[in-house]
Amino acid sequence: MRMLRQLSVLLVREVSALFLSPISYAVLTVVLLINGYAFFLSVIGANGNIATTLRLFFGGNFLFWVVMLFVPPLFTMRLFADERRSGTLEMLLTAPVGETEVVLAKFLAGLLFYLSLWLPSVFYLAILKSYGAIPELGPLLCCYLGILLIGSLFTAAGLFASSLTANQILAAVIATSCNLLLFFVPLLSQFTGIERVERLFQELWIYQHFNDSFSKGLLDSGHIVFYLVGILVFLFWTMRSLESQRWR
Repeated sequence: MRMLRQLSVLLVREVSALFLSPISYAVLTVVLLINGYAFFLSVIGANGNIATTLRLFFGGNFLFWVVMLFVPPLFTMRLFADERRSGTLEMLLTAPVGETEVVLAKFLAGLLFYLSLWLPSVFYLAILKSYGAIPELGPLLCCYLGILLIGSLFTAAGLFASSLTANQILAAVIATSCNLLLFFVPLLSQFTGIERVERLFQELWIYQHFNDSFSKGLLDSGHIVFYLVGILVFLFWTMRSLESQRWR
């Protein structure tokens, strides 16, 4: 119970700081513009076919992956780096709270902000419905689950990057590099010429997870486990990073 109370207090603190940041509103504005334009292109490209429109908007266009790969570092970069720069991280680490509560509060705050970026996409679905095009609920929910899992992984990676430095720009660069590695390394495995290696890395390719599974309404337990393990690994590394700073 004590841990939950501490977590709730820290979470309110982190959510308030994140949603009141000018950078956050700039990020939200950019994402709204990008997703709005991506939806427009998806509708045009699908020629009125609702299923094709959803596949294009969710994972089938370049702009979708721009948001997924490059936006999380923009709001996670300050979560620890700004506190290190201002000196408040030392106060937080000496307070009677554990690294687990601190990391979970910042991760959940970042995840809530990430989800708020995708909330307006519900209105796009309402637009489709107003024209008599009703999306299938199963594939739609799977798309949002994929967005949640991938966003959670990249948020956790960004949180870890932010714990390594007091420079927000450097934290964003590290997080972006990590996201790009997670995305492109499986694709580059085809140059190894080793079939087993290629097959293994293909199973880890985030792009394939989304387009061959989530966007088609198909759930693969192996994909879900991959994201959950990745999230836990990055959160664990973040806690170890904070622990090392506590004892410096």
